Amino acid sequence: MTYTIYELLCFFVIYSVLGWCLEVCFCTINTGQFVNRGFLNGPVCPIYGFGMVIVLVALTPLAHSLPVLFLGGALLTSALELAAGWILKKVFHTSWWDYSDVPFNLGGYICLKFSLAWGVAVVAVMKGVQPAVAALVRAVPRTLGIVLLCAAGAAFACDLAVTVAGILKLNRDLGHIAEVARLLHAGSDRLAEGLGDTALAVDGKLDATKLDAAARIDIAKAEILDHRNAVARRLLKAFPNMRPAEHEALEQLKSWVEEKNAALRAQAEKVTGKKK
Repeated sequence: MTYTIYELLCFFVIYSVLGWCLEVCFCTINTGQFVNRGFLNGPVCPIYGFGMVIVLVALTPLAHSLPVLFLGGALLTSALELAAGWILKKVFHTSWWDYSDVPFNLGGYICLKFSLAWGVAVVAVMKGVQPAVAALVRAVPRTLGIVLLCAAGAAFACDLAVTVAGILKLNRDLGHIAEVARLLHAGSDRLAEGLGDTALAVDGKLDATKLDAAARIDIAKAEILDHRNAVARRLLKAFPNMRPAEHEALEQLKSWVEEKNAALRAQAEKVTGKKK
């Protein structure tokens, strides 16, 4: 069976949405809370759409052989995940996922455990899901389908633009935090060397320097978490293992967020206790 370009585009959109649903369910079960797991803000994970289109084009003629379908699915999806992780790191200077702690991984981008899982998933989808999806696409009038595809494409493009802008701003803010921290460290060392044995003066000037730098860092952190930068806040929650070039700044930001959340929880518990 061969598919037309129109059908493949429909499959891309459908599996992007289904992939998002799978990611959300997986993360919700693991974390106990809803997480919008996707590179984009909308309910889509395009990597799943790309993966299934590649699988359909390459493996549909071989779908009668389960071993070939399993191995081909594992290899193709792992290659896509590897390429996507590498490209995202080169473009945005950030590792969005990291399997470095998982046995038999390749550069932290892919690992044997998930590659085998992708192989099983491809077999299940090709045998159980794809026939229903193909029937659905063919049941929708072509004119209506084209209109829906155009709408989905426009939404994808807008979402991508907003997401990229948010990521670039996040990287700039993390760079600012890291630079302030570096200047603080360098300034404290120079100040300590220049003041010699005047311990009280050292303590006083260092405290003033640290206070000023700490305020600047807190301002930068607050800007990242500002309601106007929802993209950055969502990405920090969706990709807890992301590792940008300024990894230390990100870890500092995450610690700061955890402290603020703990303080808010303690304050809420205190208020609740008073009401009781």
